[in-house]
Amino acid sequence: MRLRKILLLIGFIISGFLTFANPVSAMSFSADFYGSDGQSGKIYIDSNKTRMETKEMISITRYDKKLVWLLMPEEKIYMEQAFNPEEASQKNLPSNETSSDEIERVFILHETINGYASDKYRITINNQGSHYEWISSDPGITMSVKTAAIDDSWWNEYRNISLAVPDSNLFEVPAGYTKMNMPPITG
Repeated sequence: MRLRKILLLIGFIISGFLTFANPVSAMSFSADFYGSDGQSGKIYIDSNKTRMETKEMISITRYDKKLVWLLMPEEKIYMEQAFNPEEASQKNLPSNETSSDEIERVFILHETINGYASDKYRITINNQGSHYEWISSDPGITMSVKTAAIDDSWWNEYRNISLAVPDSNLFEVPAGYTKMNMPPITG
């Protein structure tokens, strides 16, 4: 059972972590997130810190420390990984800022997504193709509230957005957790 959770953590790093891997231009918020892959949970962002919670685990990304902590609450254990923020994918940024690899942004229409007045764009990213992004035009919530593939094969969205600054304790490993070293992967 423990090995299965470790493998889930590795999959979480590869698939889910990079989706939300970049900080949002000094914006602080929390929201519920949902994805077409069935993944859902809660995300908290405060300038250079991100916390993403799912049923199975919690990921805390500290851009200031260049670290990611992966927590397994049931076992009260965590793993720590170094990372380089400059190499993290910018796909699906919850922001209105353009990616450094963005080639084109074309306005499509005004639409309401989950109660947020939004502008829908087709965004083309160098070496990644195009996707749709809905950027809220509601006052104070200038961020992406939904991102989707052009062919509708995947989507991610935010609901119940709160602009309150999240508690700083959310971005630390909780007391009582034990650090676990990653076992070597042999093939």
